[in-house]
Amino acid sequence: MQQAIPMDGRQRGYVPPEKLTISSKLVLHEEAVSLDGLNPIDFEIIRYQLWSINQEHGETISKISGSPITKYTMDFNPTLLTEDAENVYFGPYVQWFSGMADNVVKWIMENRSENPGINDGDMFLSNDPWVGTTHQQDVGLFCPVFVEGKLFAWVTNVLHQYDVGGIAAGSFVPQARNVFDEAVPIPPIKIVDRDGIRQDVEEAYLRHSRLPGLVKLDLHAGIAGNATARDRLLQLVGRYGAAKVKGVMRKVLANGEQALLRKLEKIPDGVWRDRVYLDVAVEGDRGLYGVQLNLRKTGDTLTFDNEGTEPQVGVLGASFAAWRGGILTVLNAFLAYDQLWSLGGASRHVKFHPTPGLISCADYPAAMSCGGTIGAYHAIVLANNCLARMMASSGDEELQRDVMANEANSMWPITQLSGTDRKGEPFGSAILDPMIGGLGAFSFRDGIDTGGMYLVPKGRAANVEQNELHFPVLYLYRKELCDSGGPGRFRGGNGGELAFVPHKTERLNQDTATSGAAVPTGMGLFGGNPGCTNEYVMVFGSDVRARMAAGEIPTAWQTLEGTVEALPPKKAGIDQGQDDVYVMHWSAGAGFGDPLKREPGAVARDIRQGTVSREAARRQYGVVFDEATGEVDVAATQAERERRTSERLDGGARVAQGGSTCGRRVHEALALSCDGKSWLCGYCGCTLGGASSGYKEQVVRVTHPVSDANELIGDPSRFVDVGIVWVEYCCPNCGVRVESELLREGDTPLVDIELLDYQA
Repeated sequence: MQQAIPMDGRQRGYVPPEKLTISSKLVLHEEAVSLDGLNPIDFEIIRYQLWSINQEHGETISKISGSPITKYTMDFNPTLLTEDAENVYFGPYVQWFSGMADNVVKWIMENRSENPGINDGDMFLSNDPWVGTTHQQDVGLFCPVFVEGKLFAWVTNVLHQYDVGGIAAGSFVPQARNVFDEAVPIPPIKIVDRDGIRQDVEEAYLRHSRLPGLVKLDLHAGIAGNATARDRLLQLVGRYGAAKVKGVMRKVLANGEQALLRKLEKIPDGVWRDRVYLDVAVEGDRGLYGVQLNLRKTGDTLTFDNEGTEPQVGVLGASFAAWRGGILTVLNAFLAYDQLWSLGGASRHVKFHPTPGLISCADYPAAMSCGGTIGAYHAIVLANNCLARMMASSGDEELQRDVMANEANSMWPITQLSGTDRKGEPFGSAILDPMIGGLGAFSFRDGIDTGGMYLVPKGRAANVEQNELHFPVLYLYRKELCDSGGPGRFRGGNGGELAFVPHKTERLNQDTATSGAAVPTGMGLFGGNPGCTNEYVMVFGSDVRARMAAGEIPTAWQTLEGTVEALPPKKAGIDQGQDDVYVMHWSAGAGFGDPLKREPGAVARDIRQGTVSREAARRQYGVVFDEATGEVDVAATQAERERRTSERLDGGARVAQGGSTCGRRVHEALALSCDGKSWLCGYCGCTLGGASSGYKEQVVRVTHPVSDANELIGDPSRFVDVGIVWVEYCCPNCGVRVESELLREGDTPLVDIELLDYQA
């Protein structure tokens, strides 16, 4: 575990795990009924009760908190852990908070058990990214549960707070030079001492906030959630006995471990990689920075590292905890969903070997206020594609069916607004409407339009009316955005767009704090296209008031008159007046498979439902419609797709070869030969190169502007000065697209799948 923070401030962001060392004053409750000795009925009852305790914990927080962020969009999560900090259950809200909770609990046990001590009735507060949060706005409360004087378990929660300090209202600081421009990171400090709130600590914590009243409500909601969960757990112990309840915890973990091992047995050893490019490191920058994740599977162990990632820079960084928490979020959704979000057992077979000082494991004193909107998210999008490629490489139909492409909000598009409300009081918060993102395409069906986010299972956007109640804004519209989802054989789910003006206040201040505006960050899988980029627009001096006075409410910003300005992904202090319209749309779900393989009838259905435009149908899918009937022109579509295929092959003669695809099928367009030595096209059997060098070596490369990948991606040069292209990798014989990726000028194609010593 990470060691105590030295007072000279030179701590690093990551210290390799070590054996847990705690004071002899802290006695752990380790007695448990043997796994074989558990009555199956008791096991199911107690298991369900443990899960329900976590649920009630979360409901208590949402009912007590006065924050719209907590109450409406569920930006928090409770966690239940064993006495030695194994995750028994994640809550059903923001998953990565639970993926970091064990880090903090172990830190507390190592560094607080002697002084000030860990006692019955205590709770510790922390928002320190180098101990275990994504950014300082995510504030955790950690509560030990004692039985007969022994530490039996931990209940914890983390909530995103309105404002915890720093030079920007709302605490997202896109212009931060380092952590000293941001809210103070607080290492674990005792806020509740033997069931009494320490007034001195509470006042010191609230002193940093511009909105201490709301932050105090969130603080007390978190304390109440922990107290409720602790009391319910003790009631369960009183009914069934400590040894039996602990035995159930042990069996829940053992079941999760065995479930993962059964899946890993189906997967060959190998290495899977993914890379994204993050735009604009800090306000005023115009750079593009590479972040890479590598997943190695060896026997029964998964190991993640960040080799290939660039050094930490600006506000792009993730702490080790955020990086790890993001990865565990995807692991939970992809490989442990059948365990009711119990990840502790599976985590026994997961290792993390990051290199400190890189974007994905940033050292102190890096800026961290955007770690929850950029840092954790780049870990999630990379883990999504690494784990998807690994599961697809199994050749197992069940595991392949569980694969899905990246969902919406591959970078969370922060809209942080502040100013004076209709009562003349200061306010500051973030609009969290992108919670209604679009799910990425699955291996067997389309993604879900504005269907939410798998990393926040119970997350939702506030109703427009609720936002208008709490903030001095008037929405013109909030709508699903046609063509935003990534094209593919299966289409990514569409995202959305909103527009608003100030209401009953003269002016608003806007800050943007995201990446994924110049180039997409949620790439598709196996030839699928990315979803759209994030986009911020201001229409200055518009005619919106005159149009509303005439009884018209605009439903598209493009119809407004005024001066249109595309806002950069990181900008503080954007002034919005009465006639200025603020517009934001968020990235959408990515596609799966070659779009030219999509059924024309499915494209026709998309057009009828308004999810895809006629223009995109032809450009992205090669589907042509009869102008007279409005139906698919089958002959013209076939001819258009043949033309597009020939275009991919540059009109040249096709390679005169084909063959068997009898080996391990990774996906429809890629297979490994039976002897394990060659990659094959999954459609025609054409050899695509040696397995040791990667299939991209002998395919046809077709280079495009990035904007060709999605109808709603603009020119990257608006925000960055670095050359970047979108590349298709196509079979030289049949022309099917095997994969695609973004390539920055000077970079080489990524070897994304490397199977080790495989034979069918």
